[in-house]
Amino acid sequence: MNDPERPPLDPIVQEQIRQLLHGVDRQHWPFIAEMRVAKFIPPSIPVPPQLPLQFLHILRTYASVLFKTEADQYQQFRDHRNYSPWLSLLADRTVVRVLDAVEKIDQGDPLSLLGYHGVTRPQMEKALRDTLTGMVHHYTWMAANPATAPEPPKSEVVLEAHETPDESIGKQIKRLQQECDITAEAIAEYLSVVPRSIYKHLAGQTIPRRKHIAAYERLFSERLNRSVTLQKVSKRSV
Repeated sequence: MNDPERPPLDPIVQEQIRQLLHGVDRQHWPFIAEMRVAKFIPPSIPVPPQLPLQFLHILRTYASVLFKTEADQYQQFRDHRNYSPWLSLLADRTVVRVLDAVEKIDQGDPLSLLGYHGVTRPQMEKALRDTLTGMVHHYTWMAANPATAPEPPKSEVVLEAHETPDESIGKQIKRLQQECDITAEAIAEYLSVVPRSIYKHLAGQTIPRRKHIAAYERLFSERLNRSVTLQKVSKRSV
């Protein structure tokens, strides 16, 4: 019997989706868990800052990846009259999944809590729904306009290094991150590293490995719809 909340996917595909979503959970739960703060902080230890925006960014990124993982399997049903409602139901399920994950992670350690950052459940839900509503609209629009996405000019090659030749790798990444309007957590997801590594790259504390520089270039090129090349600089310039 078909599930009215989803397209009539093959049972094998449904199992694969569940497996993929589980993989997303395994990848993102540690990022959420890292945001927990001890309930008791000894007087000799500095009190950590509240990071509500960073916490919400992590949740939004997690929800976006969950949504995209399943929504991409709906492509063959883009012309179906229920395509948009199916996406909306997927967004609803994703919100519930993320909020349940936050609750489970928070309960996993009785000595720490996520609520330290001052983000209430309604605020989390609103942030998630705002993000996923935008994704539903994007997928629906793309289904209705499959051929309207502009193609980048084949002759256009923009070498970011030529714009600011003395700019360090960290400053280049920071500038491109701001131009792309992408969070450090989303970059970390793309590069398959922890967000702490991205923050160190952005601050110029560490130099990205060659494979990570290539990944940065691919990410920024995709987001900006043009070719991006990071300038290779000496350690003294970083």
